[in-house]
Amino acid sequence: MRYSVTVPDQEYFDRNIPCRTACPIHTECGRYVQAIGISGDEEAYLLARAPNPFAYVLGRICAHPCEDACRRGKIDEPIAICALKRFATERHNLGAGHDPARKNLPPTPRREKKVAIVGAGVCGLTCAHDLALLGYSVEVFESAPVPGGMLYLGIPHFRLPREIIKMEVDNILAMGVTLHTGVTLGRDISFSELRSKFDAVLLATGLNKGRELNIPGAHLAGVYNGIDFLINVNLGREIELGKRVAVVGGGNVAIDVARAAVRLVHEPWESGAAESGAESLQPALDAARMALRSGAEQVCLVSLESRQQMPAWQGEVHEAEQEGIAVDNGWGPKEIVGTDGVVTGLKVRRCVSVFDENGRFNPAFSEEEKVIPCDSVVLAIGQQADLSFLGGNEGVQVTPRGILKIDENLMTTAPGVFAGGDVAFGPRVLVEAVANGHRAARSIHVYFNGKSTKTVLSRFRIFDNWEMPRGFLGIPRQTMPVLPANRRIGIAEVELGFDETQGRAEGLRCLKCQVNTIFDGSKCILCAGCVDVCPENCLRLVDLVQVQGDERYEALIRNRYGMSAAELRPGQAGAIIKNEEKCIRCALCAQRCPTHAITMEALEQQEREVFA
Repeated sequence: MRYSVTVPDQEYFDRNIPCRTACPIHTECGRYVQAIGISGDEEAYLLARAPNPFAYVLGRICAHPCEDACRRGKIDEPIAICALKRFATERHNLGAGHDPARKNLPPTPRREKKVAIVGAGVCGLTCAHDLALLGYSVEVFESAPVPGGMLYLGIPHFRLPREIIKMEVDNILAMGVTLHTGVTLGRDISFSELRSKFDAVLLATGLNKGRELNIPGAHLAGVYNGIDFLINVNLGREIELGKRVAVVGGGNVAIDVARAAVRLVHEPWESGAAESGAESLQPALDAARMALRSGAEQVCLVSLESRQQMPAWQGEVHEAEQEGIAVDNGWGPKEIVGTDGVVTGLKVRRCVSVFDENGRFNPAFSEEEKVIPCDSVVLAIGQQADLSFLGGNEGVQVTPRGILKIDENLMTTAPGVFAGGDVAFGPRVLVEAVANGHRAARSIHVYFNGKSTKTVLSRFRIFDNWEMPRGFLGIPRQTMPVLPANRRIGIAEVELGFDETQGRAEGLRCLKCQVNTIFDGSKCILCAGCVDVCPENCLRLVDLVQVQGDERYEALIRNRYGMSAAELRPGQAGAIIKNEEKCIRCALCAQRCPTHAITMEALEQQEREVFA
């Protein structure tokens, strides 16, 4: 056999922590998970919050790419990293301006430059957060009556309580950020006026329009756009769906629409409420909670994709079905049927394939058709940007995809105008919007002739008596407690969060990927004791003639043996090679080694970025 190997370097050790690598903001996921396992709640919160001003929100609705990368998933199931973020944040119920993540920060220097941010969503508010920390004067303009962007307007109450959004936003505003709600760019203030008043502008307006479907009957009474539907529901505006609803789409927005339709609740929202302050809304919100009512009697979700191909999270699809929503896969809309201008049904046809041989979206249909009787149809088939505020003559170019053209520093084609989030990249998950906000703040700072110096201090920490928690491999992934299906009406949150026992147990499941088995070749006698004792068979003693690697491996061999790898003869030299995917950090190899050639060590890095 031939083995392809890598000589460990800093990049190797970074990649060896797959959860952190997969996170767009490089959260120390594993470390806060481990802290929870040993009841280190304060440390867990600070680690989760450090790169993320929306840690409370993302503890509930993050797409958690970290979990997809988690090595525990190779053994049984990945760590419930997102649920544990919620576990950590729920132990720090904060008031505005009292975030412990900021208590030891140095005084903020005041800078003369002023920045306008258009859009009070995740990207815009993250950028505002960072710029405020840097001392800039920041004003945020939001067209909706409430801040939060699609957190508030697009995500239903039962997935994300509004008090969580308010708390996150209030903590950012407490840093000195000024918020203007109910101000629409292009209507209440022109783009050119905004540019003249501020030294830089960030456009973070998102994709706040739903896509249309050009089929017969699309303009009948009772046809709704999915994004508009969610916005109106979340703002408490009256929507008459009827008893039977058909939802078209296979993504998370479609699932949210369907789940909102079965529990339609209208919260009172007066036009003057936003102006009078968020506190005045609380009585109305409390009244809404006391007067819950359910929505449509029958909801059917029609998806082009098969169940396996649906882009929606499978857990959300399962919860929708638990709530009585019928998911009908493999059908595409052909016509919306109506009588006297009002919807009576949705005609669909069988979809035999969604993508063509080149992997492009190009649905193909058979002759099979049917009509789904319904009183209303909600089309949740995609999102697009509303760029009407540009007016066509502001020097900001738009790509053929209908999003803003930007360079590597997120600047548009207009000097001093930046863009981030969905309006610059297309649909993205929320944690990527946080990453965009951080990046935009840095770029704006540099644009103002500011400087940024980043230093990384690295050291290996040796663990003399390393051991994993007893029985950690036998702990199953904890199941998120949920509200019983027969109680899921109104705005009651469905997921209830881990209790104490579940949180600690889930934290102990972590494989602690930051800890590595380090081999000292000068001490190793190639006795193969470590190979024999390894319970996962991840170590192997091999002849070096079986090994091949890159130029760093070649340099290592030449330095050690004074010849190239190709010149080695069978039996001349051997090596221990390791499969990192299998290692469970049990340390049996280190305990077995008679020459103490193996140690358990963690590469610890402290990153400092100084802004001048």
